[in-house]
Amino acid sequence: MDLPKIKNIFFKTLIVCLIAAAGVAVVTLLIGKFNDVSEKAIWTILAIATHALIGIAFITSNEKQETFDNLEFFTESTFAIIVFSFITSILGIWGVMPGELVGKLYILYFVLLFAVLHGEVLSKTLGIQDNINKIVAVNFIFMVAVVGLLLPLIFSSDFENFPGFYYRLLAACGIIDATLTMIAVILHRLYVQKHPKVSDPVFAIKQVEVPGQPGQTREVMVEQKSQKKHMNVFVVILLIFVGFQVLGSIFFFLWGLIGSGL
Repeated sequence: MDLPKIKNIFFKTLIVCLIAAAGVAVVTLLIGKFNDVSEKAIWTILAIATHALIGIAFITSNEKQETFDNLEFFTESTFAIIVFSFITSILGIWGVMPGELVGKLYILYFVLLFAVLHGEVLSKTLGIQDNINKIVAVNFIFMVAVVGLLLPLIFSSDFENFPGFYYRLLAACGIIDATLTMIAVILHRLYVQKHPKVSDPVFAIKQVEVPGQPGQTREVMVEQKSQKKHMNVFVVILLIFVGFQVLGSIFFFLWGLIGSGL
């Protein structure tokens, strides 16, 4: 994937959006009123510009964090979801798709993106310790269960028809999923700290030029205060989301208790 080329396309898209917005403004002034078509045209231009900005921001972060090298599937999935998000927003703006469905699709996109990031980060911890492999294998099962249980809730319009046990089951799976993820990441981190030579795609490794030897690089050790290993920003985001997943699971547990009349 040629990220610089895609970034250039996004920048050109922004320029076209500015020109189009100016054109709509001029036409509106000439006809003397702001009609429904003009309003939808402006919202369409804003939607295009917003998605272009999101794409540029993601590529910029990608370049700094080397996400495409370490989290390739997540990167490709993000671009795919940006495209689907753009199509969804346009269909919603022009009334082809009802607003309620648009909202549900955006929730679905978020869940899928989180699941992809979650799954790929977990996959990067495999292959170094047998106990981590077992934890991650079980983690994948509960992660799929959480996504599967969320899908009916996303597209349902009547949450009260779901039995209380359904919410309690979702809460239990969510808590187990989040707990196993934290354990896997912590064990992986501890292992890498004890074995600095192990390739670590989860925790980004800075590289610096060695003085007097241009073109050669060396790994910066964890113990150095000025240049430390640091987490990829998307791994940090994942851990934050995992924390919210625990809070959400507690919410669904309480909802399940209320629904069952306890």
